[in-house]
Amino acid sequence: MNAAIDRKLVRRHFSVSSALYDGHACVQKHVARKVSALVEAEAPVCGRFLEIGTGTGCLTEMIADTNPRLQPVISDLSHGMTMTAREKVPHALALDLDAAALPVKADSLALVCSSSVYQWVENLTAAFGECSRVLEENGVFIFALFGDRTLWELKECYRQACIHTGRMAPDHLLTLPSLAEVKRALHAGGFEASRVWEAEECETHASVRGLLRSIKGVGAQNASKHRPRGLASRRVMQRLEQLYTDRFGREGRLPATYHVIYGVARNI
Repeated sequence: MNAAIDRKLVRRHFSVSSALYDGHACVQKHVARKVSALVEAEAPVCGRFLEIGTGTGCLTEMIADTNPRLQPVISDLSHGMTMTAREKVPHALALDLDAAALPVKADSLALVCSSSVYQWVENLTAAFGECSRVLEENGVFIFALFGDRTLWELKECYRQACIHTGRMAPDHLLTLPSLAEVKRALHAGGFEASRVWEAEECETHASVRGLLRSIKGVGAQNASKHRPRGLASRRVMQRLEQLYTDRFGREGRLPATYHVIYGVARNI
């Protein structure tokens, strides 16, 4: 990624948002349902499984309902999220952990799954390598992450708004991984057999401010180490709203596109 991620800030954002997350995470929940369906179709029917970045526990709850013989371990970088998920899935073992360094014994899991998390990881190869390490032979890694075209409308209009109001084009926006980068990271991380594909999800908002409130509500605001301090100026925000509305507005609604990359990898 071009902009280094402040891991402490990511943890803080998601902890603060743990009580608000479910009310804003429409796309994230839809993606989680697709990951759950992949688990039902592709994963072992029994054994211990780890969800990385459990959020409020929606994905593990779905998996437990359809795969009761799988034994869940939930985990999140944010302690607030881990505790919220533990209330939803009380029989699960709960851990606070970083996806980049799993405190889990090698060859001990039948399944590792994750939804809407790995876009926050700087070194995908190392993180995917950790998944390969902890999986048993023939274990399965199933994930979805947000790719490089996520919120492209917002990013493009924000850059233009900065330039139009006499500011330099921002260089602090996080660069999310492309499909090709995800494929390379899986292979370099030790997965020789994998399928990776992409899809788009779109939600709409009444205003740019509404979109930004939704992003903040799920804890996904900018966590770049190079982010500017404080809010964008009123002039930038006004210009952003105008540009976004003029270019993309339809019937009083503004689209927000999420680029989702899915993967199923086997530890052979």
